[in-house]
Amino acid sequence: MYLSSTNIYDIIITTSTLLTLLYASVSDVKSREVHELIWIPPLLISITLNIIQGTYSNIRMLAFSLLPALLIFILSIANLMGGADALALLLIGLAHPKFLLIPISFIALIVSLIPPLILMLSYLIINIIKYSSIFKEIKCINGVKSKYLLMFLGKPISIKSYLTSKFLYPLTIPKISGFHCRTMFSNDEVEEKIRNEILELVNKGLIDSNSKIIVTPALPHILFILLGYIVGILIPQQVLFDFVRRLFTGV
Repeated sequence: MYLSSTNIYDIIITTSTLLTLLYASVSDVKSREVHELIWIPPLLISITLNIIQGTYSNIRMLAFSLLPALLIFILSIANLMGGADALALLLIGLAHPKFLLIPISFIALIVSLIPPLILMLSYLIINIIKYSSIFKEIKCINGVKSKYLLMFLGKPISIKSYLTSKFLYPLTIPKISGFHCRTMFSNDEVEEKIRNEILELVNKGLIDSNSKIIVTPALPHILFILLGYIVGILIPQQVLFDFVRRLFTGV
């Protein structure tokens, strides 16, 4: 449990990481954007103090701690996650490379995935119970062909509501003869273009602003990573390690 550490270096590293993730979470909630420069000071602090302590001497342990950041970075290239999410996990991995049972970066990643998974499950349940008729009427003329996959990813709202919303992105983009269906949204420039195209169709009277489209939210994932980090530094890993050892060895 890192918060109980009396090592001044560990306290400084944990405090700088925690404060940075807190600031980044507030920014992510407000604008879904986090400036890259905010990660530089805590990264320098973590790297410098860990080098002084010799914490990076175990290369395998360090590599394992950095694996979550690498995984999210790969997903960010495919627009499945944000680049700031990868930087947040990189900071955690470099801040706490040593572990007994599981790296704190892995704990942060696992916990951060729980809210999106709960949201996906709730979408599926609500869409089956309440909106199944809307999904039956969706005609995907291009993009993803399985419209029922979207039941996990979003919910129906009116085009009018979408056009006045923030942080909501269409998974069924209306066209004159049907929908372009997709499972993820793109960057801000592409999404603004899509919003303007839909608004133009509405203004021309080619689609009804009260008709439904499936939308998905941009989640403040760094907030979930922060929650995972707090869980990670609070978990008494020595206790868990001893429990697992006794469970498998009886010693």
